[in-house]
Amino acid sequence: MKHLLVRPQFVTQFSCIGGDCEDSCCYGWNIHIDKQSYKKTLAHNELKEIAKTALKKVKKSDGVWATAVLNDNGACGFLDTNNLCQIHAKAGESLLSDTCKTYPRMAHMRGGDRYESLSLSCPEAARNILFRDDAFSLERQTINHNRAFKATPLWAQKAYDYSIQLLLKPEQPLELGLTAIGILMKTADRVALGELDTMALDNMFLQLVALSDNGQLKQHFDGFNQNTDEHQMHAFTSIQLWLNTNKIRRGRSRFEQINQAICALADDKQNIRMASINQAWKESALPALSGHPQLFSRYLCYYLYHMQFPQVDTLTPSEAFRVMLLDLFMLRCYLAVIAVSKQGLSEHDIIMCFQVYHTNRQHKANYSQYVTEILAQAKFDELAAILTLLSKAN
Repeated sequence: MKHLLVRPQFVTQFSCIGGDCEDSCCYGWNIHIDKQSYKKTLAHNELKEIAKTALKKVKKSDGVWATAVLNDNGACGFLDTNNLCQIHAKAGESLLSDTCKTYPRMAHMRGGDRYESLSLSCPEAARNILFRDDAFSLERQTINHNRAFKATPLWAQKAYDYSIQLLLKPEQPLELGLTAIGILMKTADRVALGELDTMALDNMFLQLVALSDNGQLKQHFDGFNQNTDEHQMHAFTSIQLWLNTNKIRRGRSRFEQINQAICALADDKQNIRMASINQAWKESALPALSGHPQLFSRYLCYYLYHMQFPQVDTLTPSEAFRVMLLDLFMLRCYLAVIAVSKQGLSEHDIIMCFQVYHTNRQHKANYSQYVTEILAQAKFDELAAILTLLSKAN
């Protein structure tokens, strides 16, 4: 049966930079070794001695037959003095485990079609996604397979397509595109529950385009309560505290740079206030980002594509939208504090903020569920409230 393979240029053009990577994936995380790779490595003349101490058999499954043993610095035992993989150097890519062959490449299936992507937890992937001019040019190929996959609901296809169009509407500020997507997701909630027909999404999309064109969407956004520092601070500190709890080893020094930059904004009583972070955003981060006007629209395009928005985990469309805005808000805060700390933002700093946040985010089990609970506690469980996370971002 014929299906599509969809591959963005940020995937096609990706190439691992090995020892030059700012945060190597050969450090600080559980590297799973499949059964076949494990046996071949132990049988290889130049690798078998290293393998005896560098690999630990766990036999959880054929895909997780062993794990890499990390040294005191958190490095995989197969790295040489130049931080290069000895398996790759001495035996070639074919002997690498499935994890090492594929990371940061990822793929998801929708209705039998394969959509390839990269994880933002890789700095070089982040560089491709955020800074390549042709990052989102899509390559489409026909593939054949007979595997059965659950069909993507029509409402989800429409919600995704319309969200992309609203986000990228020409000459429309980003916050208005997000406002429109949030309104659309309220309709998607009801369509997903069977309360409305899918045509309701078509009608709402056309209404939102009209509201954007006649200025009413901007009036709607401008009408939100701007005095939200206390609620924003609750959301920020709750998420940051959670990410600091049981911190992963990978990228810890980079994560600590952000923690230190946050602490540097504390007042004489060691209190950190949202007003200080918002001021840092306006006075330090925004000017530093003026040379990257497409940064957040590129990130959100990636987010919608990579996360299969709005079908994210087990969330409703509106919940998925709120989590997306929280992610965007946290990244803005990271960029703000680093901009003050570094007196500007280099490309390296920008990549660090996005990569560190997503590294920690993806290693937290039940992240989406936790975030929705935090947002509810902070009274961000309604559209008008969640959009106030953007109220001081422009």
